[in-house]
Amino acid sequence: MKKIFCIVLLSSAFSFLKAQSITDTAAYLKDSIIQKKSYYIGKQLRILLKDLKIEIVENNEFRMQGFTDTFYTKETYLHLFSLIEFLDRVNSQRMTPTIVITFQDTLAIPRHYFNRGGLLDYYKGWTRNKRNYWGQFIVADIRLSGVK
Repeated sequence: MKKIFCIVLLSSAFSFLKAQSITDTAAYLKDSIIQKKSYYIGKQLRILLKDLKIEIVENNEFRMQGFTDTFYTKETYLHLFSLIEFLDRVNSQRMTPTIVITFQDTLAIPRHYFNRGGLLDYYKGWTRNKRNYWGQFIVADIRLSGVK
């Protein structure tokens, strides 16, 4: 588990995508996403992703269970900052908004999806493949992390 977390954090450092400039990311997410979360619940994640005005930089599945050749998760964390930006914000005690998506069903994901070159390649940042993969699942809840 720790190894996976480290790999995810390191892969974020190599992400070249930048979040679009919105003056107050936390306020935008609270007003545009959290206020409308009842609209997104029960629908595929792709609807929320389409409406976002901020680029996702990376995602993680921190609460994965199962260490066979299949991982099981109900959540994904959508990060709006690269690892370097994230650490800079934490060190300067600024907010680091993250969108936490909980899915209706527990997802069984083959371990090889996360390998280099796999569908959910940890080394690639947020890609079209990841957007399409996660976008097909039904949202059960949306929360913000790293926001007051």
